[in-house]
Amino acid sequence: MITYKRYEVSDIEKMYHAFNKGFSDYIIKFDLTLDRFKELFLKIEGNQLENSVMALDGLIPVGLMLGGIKVYEGVKTLRCGTLAVDQSYRNKGVAQNLFKLHHEIAVEHKCKQLFLEVIKGNEKAISFYLKQGYEISYDLNFYQHLSPKDIYAVKPNGIEIKMIDLETTKSFYLEHDRMHINWQNDFDYQRHLKDILYYGAFEGEKLIGVIAIQNTGKIYYISMIPNNRLMGISKYLIYEMVKLMDLKKLSISFTNNDKLKNFLLRLDFFKQPLAQYEMYLPI
Repeated sequence: MITYKRYEVSDIEKMYHAFNKGFSDYIIKFDLTLDRFKELFLKIEGNQLENSVMALDGLIPVGLMLGGIKVYEGVKTLRCGTLAVDQSYRNKGVAQNLFKLHHEIAVEHKCKQLFLEVIKGNEKAISFYLKQGYEISYDLNFYQHLSPKDIYAVKPNGIEIKMIDLETTKSFYLEHDRMHINWQNDFDYQRHLKDILYYGAFEGEKLIGVIAIQNTGKIYYISMIPNNRLMGISKYLIYEMVKLMDLKKLSISFTNNDKLKNFLLRLDFFKQPLAQYEMYLPI
């Protein structure tokens, strides 16, 4: 008999077991140690044990749905951090029952929306979420540059590049940008990351552009005040980061932003095959 419950601290190894079983045939292959699983899914990704649920066949974990609650872009949100069911237990209502508990948690905590990401092409999962009431709201795409040292930029007149911090970068976003940022680039997500640097482009004392970039070359955020765009400043920011950090590649992900896409294409970034949908369900 299959039973369902919320996770407790003593269940972490069962969670890890259910994750590995459920994702054994997934499009993306995972090879995580227990410690890395805990760091990634229970810290960086923002899932919480008390907001996650699992399915058990006796004492054996056969499915899980991770959940994380936070105020996301001004809306109290329960995100599905992952939904996984052991192959042997699929098409038996396990995913449906896990989702039912997930929804109950959102209502209990007075969340205003459910949210998740799903890989494009995973039609079975997309169909399942659509049947639960989710709708596709954003396309999430991934871009790479494999020879960033080929990017060359001349320093724009009157511009200085200086190190800043996360809070200054976030304040810049709130004042000048407010474009949708996907969950895994969000400033709350960035707080848990190591080796991420923040730099700003200054015109005198005025901060006119920012970049958040990890030593892996992953760009989490880049933006410029609208009146200062198309002046080569963002390109120069990237050029300086590549030199400073000795970067061998660059990567970035973002949703529905043609201006950013066109900027990246001009620098010879290329779109990766992997893409996702962001799906929402209002409560």
